[in-house]
Amino acid sequence: MEAAIKRQEIHFDAYRYEMSINQWNKRTELVKSIRYKLVEKKYVQNNPMHLSGIKLAELHEMDFRHLLNNQLFEYGKRLDLKKPTKADHTFYAETPEEIQRLKKVNAFIDAVKEFSGKGSFMMPEQNQIHHLTKGAVSIGRKSDLIPNVT
Repeated sequence: MEAAIKRQEIHFDAYRYEMSINQWNKRTELVKSIRYKLVEKKYVQNNPMHLSGIKLAELHEMDFRHLLNNQLFEYGKRLDLKKPTKADHTFYAETPEEIQRLKKVNAFIDAVKEFSGKGSFMMPEQNQIHHLTKGAVSIGRKSDLIPNVT
């Protein structure tokens, strides 16, 4: 009977995760602003009691489909977004071969850093390391060496 293989994290793409979180936050802000701020703007002159957009929408039994503007367009672009998770932006080694390769690549990266005395590398060095390892080592966002996730 085979033991359960525990997947190991290869790389977490923090930059893309932050970008996804920002897009999600913009989407949630747009949802709130579309329903309330636009109604308040539309009925600002006919609102002597200064009711909120929520109350105005309820009183007028509003259908928001006719309020096409930039906010609805921006919301439409983000309509299919789902809330991002760290797992969505993390790459894992799951098979025994991938885990073994990850261990070797990490050992190689540690050796290169130790012998070179550097944490980040210039573009020609990055290209040379990537080429010599046949793509097993890739370059991170801050010119650091990371295991290739593909």
